[in-house]
Amino acid sequence: MALLWLISLALVLAGHAFRLLRWEQFVRIYERPQRGAMLRGMAGGYAVNTLLPLHLGDVFRAVFVGRRMKSGIGFALATVIMDRFLDVWFVALGFIAFALLGQGGEAVHTAAVLYLLLAVALAAALVVVVLLRDGIKRVCLAVCGLFNDTLKLDGMVFCWSLINTFKDLRRVSLLRLAVNTAVMWAAYLGSYTALAAAMTGAGRPMALVDVFGLLFGQTAGDLRMVLPGGALDGAPAAAWFVMLGWVVAPLVLMWLATLLPERVRGAVNHATAAAPAGESYLNLLPQADPQDRAAFLSQYFGLQNKTWVDRFLQMNQGITILQDFSAGSNATTMLCMDKNSTFYRKYAFGADGEKLAEQLHWLRAQQDRLPLCEILRTGEEDGCCWYDMTYDPQAVGMFRYLHSNPVEKSTAVLHEVLDTLEEKLYRPTAVAADPDKIEQYIAKKVDGNLRKLREARTLHELLAAPTLWINGREYKNLNQLAWLFDHDRLRRLFAADPVGTIHGDLTIENIICRTDGGWYLIDPNTGNLHESPFLDYGKLLQSLHGGYEFMMMTPRVSVQGSRIDFALTRSAAYDALLADLMAQLAARYPAEQVDSILMHEVVHWLRLMPYKLARDRKRAPMFYAGLVMVANDAALHAQR
Repeated sequence: MALLWLISLALVLAGHAFRLLRWEQFVRIYERPQRGAMLRGMAGGYAVNTLLPLHLGDVFRAVFVGRRMKSGIGFALATVIMDRFLDVWFVALGFIAFALLGQGGEAVHTAAVLYLLLAVALAAALVVVVLLRDGIKRVCLAVCGLFNDTLKLDGMVFCWSLINTFKDLRRVSLLRLAVNTAVMWAAYLGSYTALAAAMTGAGRPMALVDVFGLLFGQTAGDLRMVLPGGALDGAPAAAWFVMLGWVVAPLVLMWLATLLPERVRGAVNHATAAAPAGESYLNLLPQADPQDRAAFLSQYFGLQNKTWVDRFLQMNQGITILQDFSAGSNATTMLCMDKNSTFYRKYAFGADGEKLAEQLHWLRAQQDRLPLCEILRTGEEDGCCWYDMTYDPQAVGMFRYLHSNPVEKSTAVLHEVLDTLEEKLYRPTAVAADPDKIEQYIAKKVDGNLRKLREARTLHELLAAPTLWINGREYKNLNQLAWLFDHDRLRRLFAADPVGTIHGDLTIENIICRTDGGWYLIDPNTGNLHESPFLDYGKLLQSLHGGYEFMMMTPRVSVQGSRIDFALTRSAAYDALLADLMAQLAARYPAEQVDSILMHEVVHWLRLMPYKLARDRKRAPMFYAGLVMVANDAALHAQR
């Protein structure tokens, strides 16, 4: 009897070991399995299942392990569900086999019917989920939306984990899965057979079918087996010790196994590794920030822009997104990391992807002329363009550099930037101004955007007023500055502009400064039609004169009639750098060309407005106020 009991114990432990190996196959897709935590979770789960019904121990297993996993409790619960989902089919087949062999009587027959119905129901549920997946996603979002933000996110992560655990089964080695499952159940059945023989020897006659029914039938191996009417009711003391020892000893041994010396556990882990060293994992969700996760999952379950979601995952599932640095364009810029390094990734889809591809081509074409960001990796396919840039912790945008260093340092950097652009880019690529391009520029960038402004319902009342009061100061509205946009005036101004290859988006934030005094440029913008260096100067003025970066940090604007009020912030550093820039422009160009530069700044604000009206409607009046203010300054300069 003792030998049989030891054999049953060894075999059940072997079965648990192969269950662990099978379970970790689902985990390994997304992260390195923590076998110690998983083994303790399994032991605790089996202990809870012994005491309580309804397999509540599986919930304990998921919570215990999930708290120690990178992907969290929701993912752990999804993998446990997958583990149990596979068990249902084998248990159903087991009961059906016993019923066909005429063993176990009515109880086995009933269990066979119930498990068969459960297996069929699960198969039908899978089919329904596949066929009605869009509707089910909306239901998931609606149900999760009943709770607070934290619980809503937890619910969406669990649903997402469950979907991906089943979907990513194709990433699991099915052969290994089959072997693990077959060996696991062979060990379990061998253990049950030896246990039945040991129980018989202890005075409680049992067969394999009795043990199988005890563990998976109505009593499900929980505390009810020791209660009156249970499997051990009236059994000899020896049978009690055999059964309780078989239940408790494996749990204790599993827990003690996690306390073995590190070198022993390491050798076992290495010997049973399910993947080679240096393996890589997908991220369950690329975003590290909970708010970014919630926004993405709301899009996914709300079926918003499904193509974008699919491409986003395809491109980013192998990285972790630390922070989103996207600003005023349709491209997304993120600080990311993989197992080797930290880097910036910029990407866009569709027409925006084509625009980003032009930016990438510009960077490649000018890399020998200018200090530019280092491109690490690129991709252009299926209407998507992306590229990765080096992350340098000692490099910051000029906005931050300007406000954390003496102004003289930023002034010196800006002088060097403008001189380098003039000598290395503007002058070597200079060509004569093209009257046709100027006409297109006026038609598209000036007239086209003015028309979009007039069509905007959000600004209808503001546009009708002759003057606007902006933060307590009165300004002429655009309808009183029509002469500023007169075609003959613009043709004359722009015809005298120098023309050549330009950066196109030379804002303060696109000049990256290093603490050692070096600098480089990022995020050029092509497709400006009239490619004049004055557009680059106009972009610098949009920052330093118009205060664009400060507006981007201003959360609210108040509009009452013709009054627009918001917290307009300016810094002494901005004022000092603006004064220096205006002095440089005045020294380099005659007054009429400075008028042209100021007019290009106005055009930049015009070009910004459709984007703000579409993407930032609540704050659009603030940016319209910025347009009006710079237009008034341009008019005042032109009238001097």
